[in-house]
This record gives sequence, C-alpha cells and structure tokens, in this order.
Amino acid sequence: MQSKSSLSDSPTIKERWPEGAIVYHIYPRSLQDSNGDGIGDLQGIISRLDYIKSLGVNAVWLSPFYPSPMADFGYDVAEFCDVDPIFGTLDDFKQLLQEAGKRDIKVMIDLVPNHTSDEHPWFIESAKSRDNKYADWYIWQDPKFEEGSSVPQPPNNWIDMFGGESAWQWVPARQQYYLHTFDVRQPDLNWTNPEVREAIKDVMRFWLDLGVDGFRVDAVYFMGKDPMFDDDLDNPYYEEGRDDRSNALRRENSQGWPMVYGYVREMSEVFKEDKYKDKELFMVVETYPDRHNSVASYMAFYVSMDPKLVAPFNFGGITVPWEAHEWRKFLKTFHTATDHYSPHCVASYAFGNHDLPRLIDRIGHEAAARSAAVLLLTLPGMAFIYYGEEIGMHNVDIPPEFVHDPQAKRNPHQPAGRDPVRTPMQWSTEKYGGFTTGDTTWLPMAADFRDNNVAVQEKD
Repeated sequence: MQSKSSLSDSPTIKERWPEGAIVYHIYPRSLQDSNGDGIGDLQGIISRLDYIKSLGVNAVWLSPFYPSPMADFGYDVAEFCDVDPIFGTLDDFKQLLQEAGKRDIKVMIDLVPNHTSDEHPWFIESAKSRDNKYADWYIWQDPKFEEGSSVPQPPNNWIDMFGGESAWQWVPARQQYYLHTFDVRQPDLNWTNPEVREAIKDVMRFWLDLGVDGFRVDAVYFMGKDPMFDDDLDNPYYEEGRDDRSNALRRENSQGWPMVYGYVREMSEVFKEDKYKDKELFMVVETYPDRHNSVASYMAFYVSMDPKLVAPFNFGGITVPWEAHEWRKFLKTFHTATDHYSPHCVASYAFGNHDLPRLIDRIGHEAAARSAAVLLLTLPGMAFIYYGEEIGMHNVDIPPEFVHDPQAKRNPHQPAGRDPVRTPMQWSTEKYGGFTTGDTTWLPMAADFRDNNVAVQEKD
C-alpha cells in the first residue's frame, strides 16, 4: 500500500496526518486472540502491529472495547472510560498506544454517543424515577391510551433498526417509555440535555488524555430527533414480506434533525481546548447519506463544522454502483463541492466495515475487488481498510446455532446478520488460521482459511 497524494498543493494540508492516511479498521474480537479463549483482544492487536505497519498503514481504528454486556457486541456501552475484561485492561490499552506510537501509527477509537447499555449507571438511575439526577439523561415519553382503555401504548410509531418493532420500551417504575433506536438494551441518550453533552465530552477528554489521536463517531444521525416526537411517515419504497421491516418508515422525524450538526460541532470543539489544540486530532462521523443526493448530505457536515477537525465518512464505495460512468459523475460532483468550499475538507472513503457485506462479495469477483483497491488507495483523503480486505476475505456462512448478532436474531430478512463479516482474521494454515491457540473461536473460521491467509499471500 502506498500513501496517497492530496488534491491540494497547500503544504499545510499535506502535513496533516488525516490527508492521505491509510486507516486499518480493527474489529477487536476478531483480529488476534492472545490468551486462548477464542476471542480477539488488545494484546493480540499489539502482537500484530508490525504486520499492520508493513501494509503501509499509518492509523488504526478500533471498534468498541468498552465494558459491555455485549447485547450488541460493544456498541451497548456500560462504562465509557474503561476496557472490558474480554479484551484486557486499561494498562493493555496504554501499552497499545505506546507500541503504536513507536511505529508511527495513529490510534482512533469508536465513540458511541447516541446510546448506552441499559446496564450503564446513568440509565440504571434514570429508570428509577422521574426526579433523580439522571432522570432527563435519556429520552422518556408518557404513554398514549386508546379511548376506553387503561393499557399504555407507545407515544408514536417509531421503530427500531434491528427488527422493525416499536422503538419504545415501557418501564413501570417511571410509568413511561424510553426510546431505543437499536436494541431494547440500548436506550438513547437525550442530547437536548447539556449535561449529557458535557458528559460525552468528558469521555472524549479521558481518552485524549491517554493519547488517542481521534474518534470514529457512531450513528450520529440518530442524535437529532423531532422534539415533538411526531410519527414517521411510511416508506413508499417498502414492500412487506420482501424488505427488512426496519425500513418500513422514512425516519424523517426519528433521525437526522439539524441539531445533529450542532452536537457534532460541539464535540469537535474539545479538540480546540488549550490541552489539545496543538495536537493533530481528527474525527470521522458515520453518516449514511440521503439516497437522492448523497453529496449534499456529506456537504451538510463539512459546512456545519470545522473541516480541519471533522469529516463525514464517504460511503460511495458502498452506495455507488460499480460502473465507471457512475463513479466518474460521483467523484467529480463530490470533489468539486469540497474543493469549492474549503481546501481543508478531508475525504474519508470506506468500501466496507463491520456492518456491511465484504467488498469482494459485494462487487462480485476478484478483478473488480482489485480495481476497487486501486481506486480506494489513489483517491485523495483517508482510506479505511477493514481487516482482512487486504487478503480478500469473504463473507462466511454462519450456521444458525452460531449466530450472535442481535440484528439477525430479530430479523428474518438477515438470517446471519452482520456475523459473516466479523469472522476471525486468517493468518496462516495453522489450526484456526493462527487466530487462537484455544479450542474454539467465537465465530467460525472461513472454510478457505488454509488457502487464503496472510502467510500464503505474503509468499505470492
């Protein structure tokens, strides 16, 4: 892999590490197991830093490793400022930062601001009553009642992302519903509350003080909701029995309200504080674009905050059809828009991640995947490589008895959910592909791991 050149001739732009960065996206459960329990961990990541450096990578992004009951495998955070014992300790993370620094590798970590686990101390207190310190830290609403009935009903028709059922859960102690955009065990934080915003900024400060170089911010569109909680409208493209039930509504009120941009801008302002202003810190936000005008959706983020500090993920590698004329039109429109707005805009391309089918399966054949790799690594800005993409890892068939993903367990249209793209890294021809010395792996290995692995490809 080679570092990429910038569209701009500005020396200031060229010196910033995000411009031209190649970021290796690590799903911690699946890169390398160091203790034989079949689950990847921080010490495993440390042991593979030399390999990661050999790829030409100069930054890594780690999916969540925080304490969690794992209802959504770490995206249900029970404590924002620690490490789950599955992955190691806070000292292990500090060692990871030190070892990455020795290799000139920046470290970005996942930040999950829209929701917590229902086991987070904030929510445990919030659910107890309407008059405690954390009572307004989550989104609570009074029930509706049908005429002549005393049975509480959800306050509106909003549905969750994991199964398309009601996004509201009743709590008798408060006689109210709380909102969960995702799993029922992931209550949404109330971002209209300035105390919540300050608490998340304190989380950022904790990790910045340890030495992280930035954040990938999860699910930011969901932080901005209609303050009147009006119903979402039906999705005219949805066909019952064919489509995922979670797409039945247009979600124009349950997500994407303009306050999102203010919230993200406020978070990024932490980077300008005296303690951090001389460091090269950066944030990339997860923003799946509007289907009708993706470039306008991306530009809404660039123009609403400081592009020297924040960029939206560009998911063109996932959403744009794999046809030359479509890509030519998209790239010309996108880069013309960013260049006209500011030379500081950093593109951040991702052709795959922990939620979406593997690149090689999505595009269809190896020649196209190689073309995609060339495109990704020559486009200006940041290139995000999902672990295993560099060896052409495929989606893995997951037998029903081994399915872990809560999205799959609730959604008949996704029988294996996201598990097929989260399987253990294929390192060698050894048992379990060199991923673990234990007797099992948390997800099955790919059937082709003996033929398709790092050791074999490094000799090719």
